Amino acid sequence: MSITPNLNSGASWLAVGPWLVGATFVWAGMIKAVAPHVFSGHLSKLGWIPSYLGRPAVTAIAGLETAWGLALILGVAPAAVPPATAVLLVMLTGVSWWGVKSGRTTDCGCYGGYVVPSIAQSITLNGIFIALLLAAWLVLPRTLETPVWKLIAVGFAGVLVAGLAEASQAVLRKTNHFMIDLSPLKVGRRWRSRWGAKSDSPGELLVSYLGPDCPHCKQWVRVLNAMDQSRGLPKVIGVVAVSNEKLETFVRDSGIRFPITSIPQTLMNRLVYGVPTTVLVASGTIEKQWSGHMPPEFFHRFKDAFFPPESRGSQAGSVEQSPEPATASRAS
Repeated sequence: MSITPNLNSGASWLAVGPWLVGATFVWAGMIKAVAPHVFSGHLSKLGWIPSYLGRPAVTAIAGLETAWGLALILGVAPAAVPPATAVLLVMLTGVSWWGVKSGRTTDCGCYGGYVVPSIAQSITLNGIFIALLLAAWLVLPRTLETPVWKLIAVGFAGVLVAGLAEASQAVLRKTNHFMIDLSPLKVGRRWRSRWGAKSDSPGELLVSYLGPDCPHCKQWVRVLNAMDQSRGLPKVIGVVAVSNEKLETFVRDSGIRFPITSIPQTLMNRLVYGVPTTVLVASGTIEKQWSGHMPPEFFHRFKDAFFPPESRGSQAGSVEQSPEPATASRAS
């Protein structure tokens, strides 16, 4: 299986299959390295790896996935790598199916939240990948011989991406900020309905990302309930990443009175690092975003809606502090 097959030959077109699968592996590995918290959250939900091994697991998997993908692209050991990849995909498909059906995860966690296929779509896509790999393996020349430069390139790519994943996790743990922030939730950007809520009206919408296991969120829910009932404040929509059954339990136990929707866990992890995180959308554009204390100007709007200046009197001092938690919990 050559890196440059003669595409004038019908059989040689089958070499595109391993290229496609390899490119997908490389992309997925790079995403894990640049945004390691997304995959770390997915591993945590599966519960198969102790928490103290989470960081090295993300580092190793990001590097190995990238190296494996490049091996497919370069045609390393074409007699062994494509069928081994097919077996690996079968195993990963089983893990994805189990994770979703058991309620531990909401998606396969493969693509860092950029592509969030349903479990049926994920199984179908993996089936196509397996068919492409096996077709190329059966028809094209098979050999275990591989030029040394290809092995060096594969090893170098794996080490480089693993190093990037380790550095990204170190920066995030030390500063609580991303080395490369890929979250699309940025002030000034157009709001997308797939992020958890539709914003078709010209007015304001407050979208709050919550977590059922987050104690700060339970405090924040009381504030959101009050805000949603006020004519002078934006309408509220909550967003969580849980199954429908857990969503109903969260709504009931927390006394939620505003609309709430669910999105896949990997998408949630891509959008926000901690919960509660709140986004103010005005006329379809993100106007403000915060975790923890409200921005002062919005806090004053909240205070004026419930404690008008003419009626505050001696009670003003009791609302000088933002009525929400000052910290946020990891959205994992």
